[in-house]
Amino acid sequence: MRKRVLTAALLASLAFAAPAFAAPIIASSNGIAAPAQTITFDELVFPANTLITNQYAALGVTFTSGLRYSPQTGFPNITGNTLGNFSPYVAGPYTLSFSSLQSSAAFAMVSNSSVYTFQSFLGASLVESFDSVIGASSASNFFGFSGSNFDSIRITSNSNDSFLIDNLKLSSVGAVPEPTTWMLMLLGMVGIGFSMRRKSDTELRVRYT
Repeated sequence: MRKRVLTAALLASLAFAAPAFAAPIIASSNGIAAPAQTITFDELVFPANTLITNQYAALGVTFTSGLRYSPQTGFPNITGNTLGNFSPYVAGPYTLSFSSLQSSAAFAMVSNSSVYTFQSFLGASLVESFDSVIGASSASNFFGFSGSNFDSIRITSNSNDSFLIDNLKLSSVGAVPEPTTWMLMLLGMVGIGFSMRRKSDTELRVRYT
């Protein structure tokens, strides 16, 4: 009985640590419902074309180099201050890294009717990927993922095109467990297993002595 309980616990811990399916959010009109946090990029004010990397870390997201602070207007769901990859243009790819595990995350995006690849990751493991044409006029222009267990999204232009993103919606604002935390959880379960096995052996020796 104890062996079956131990096996079930170990399988549960492995399932918890493994990347879970994250469904694509493609051309949504609002991104995700009831987000825990929405980053509009109006929270902080910088000079136009300021390079943005970790300035929004306190809000739960950092960016790979190349995106710049860009006040914009005239595009659906792109208002006020946004991020863009021009002035000067940088090809990317670009990664949005979250300080919490996300079950859903999406952002408004406009471009010049170009094909982009979106990928979600949990650590170094690819969780899900999709391609989509991004235009400049549709109000259904939120893109991202919904599911569970991803902590970053990568955006790649397939035609060296420029883009803008705004209104980043997140499902979680907690802290991301470090990789060592996953390992400690597994080691803890293994340790419990050895302890239970030794106790069981001791009981058997006492019983049959």
